[in-house]
Amino acid sequence: MKKKQQHGGGECPAPRPPAAAAAAGGGPGQGGGLKRRRPLSLLPFLSLRDYGFCMAALLLFCLGSLFYQLNGGPPHFLLDLRQYLGNSTYLDDHGPPPQKVLPFPSQVVYNRVGKCGSRTVVLLLRILSEKHGFNLVTSDIHNKTRLTKNEQMELIKNISTAEQPYLFTRHVHFLNFSRFGGDQPVYINIIRDPVNRFLSNYFFRRFGDWRGEQNHMIRTPSMRQEERYL
Repeated sequence: MKKKQQHGGGECPAPRPPAAAAAAGGGPGQGGGLKRRRPLSLLPFLSLRDYGFCMAALLLFCLGSLFYQLNGGPPHFLLDLRQYLGNSTYLDDHGPPPQKVLPFPSQVVYNRVGKCGSRTVVLLLRILSEKHGFNLVTSDIHNKTRLTKNEQMELIKNISTAEQPYLFTRHVHFLNFSRFGGDQPVYINIIRDPVNRFLSNYFFRRFGDWRGEQNHMIRTPSMRQEERYL
């Protein structure tokens, strides 16, 4: 067994590898201090001057946008810039998108539902017909809503021969014009809450309405006077 060599009364330290020495004390000429590295930047390709220029441009854009909204229009320098660059834009080349315009119907049928405010609607339609110049065709038949096949054919014939544009109104069930070879018109109608409609019909059959007619006496001829006020 070999004896360990001693130097100066102690053991001689084992030599370290170069990598370990560099990590502990640094390379030559660095004074044994730790190596300082430059921290990573969020935008390593921009310098401080470039970063300040970008921030100034963003601030100018925000101020210009605020001025545009407060002033109600673009600043003059933007208009001058557009004049300098050219007036051609996408809308100038292609135009605005066409608006979707629905064709105005020339044949309208209002098959009134009873006790749903139809009389008020007819009054409004009469005013509108005078203002807009369409033909309002009304019927004096109010108590016959279900029609036979021959009655449907006759009514459709009379409606189709009316001067267009027209609006026909009557208390009648749906009529299928195409079934009898006619042009199907546009239907409009108004409905009401079922309970309110029943109440309105209840009092109408007993006391009539504001016109003062005696239709309620015709609808309920056998009803005694005391029954009307139950």
